[in-house]
Amino acid sequence: MINALHPTHRPSIHNVDSLDGVEVPVTVSGPETGRTVIMFAEAPPAGDPYHPIRERLHVAMFRTVVISVHARLTPKAVVTVLDQLKVSSGLLVGDGAAGDLAWSLAATYGARFTGLVVVDCGHPAAPDIDGDIHDIHCPAVEVDTTALVGSKATQAVALASRRSVRGDFRLVELAGPRTSRHFTMQLVAEIVVRALSR
Repeated sequence: MINALHPTHRPSIHNVDSLDGVEVPVTVSGPETGRTVIMFAEAPPAGDPYHPIRERLHVAMFRTVVISVHARLTPKAVVTVLDQLKVSSGLLVGDGAAGDLAWSLAATYGARFTGLVVVDCGHPAAPDIDGDIHDIHCPAVEVDTTALVGSKATQAVALASRRSVRGDFRLVELAGPRTSRHFTMQLVAEIVVRALSR
């Protein structure tokens, strides 16, 4: 039996300068030859709740690139960071507020990415749970997209986002709270399914 809670690959931590002079902390880990999953974290990657998810992805032979998100980080800056790390493509994953950046990146640089998985976050041009629209001019996403939702409110946001997806769209209800093993396993499964569907 494989215990995915023990690190299988040593992470490398980079502080990369983006185009606009922002230093972006990035953690790269997992097998060098694996498919790439680009995850956006709202906090520094060390000690965060997504560590078990990344470890399970590494066991499944996926390489993970975790980019710490802050207000000044733009899609163009993310592409610059990925270029400096020689990451040419990958599946985008964003949760909550970090999902906004993942959606925007998929919308503006879609040809570079293989798909999108978001958790409790809608397309920037769709009303959020408070009815606010983050970016009315955000283009539609051309990549296949999976939206995981944890409530009726976020389900409504995801359904409203469907009209801004030109590829396959999959809506999935979360099986348990974010702190549960069910959430970890479900998110990993959805990432793997979306990554392998192309």
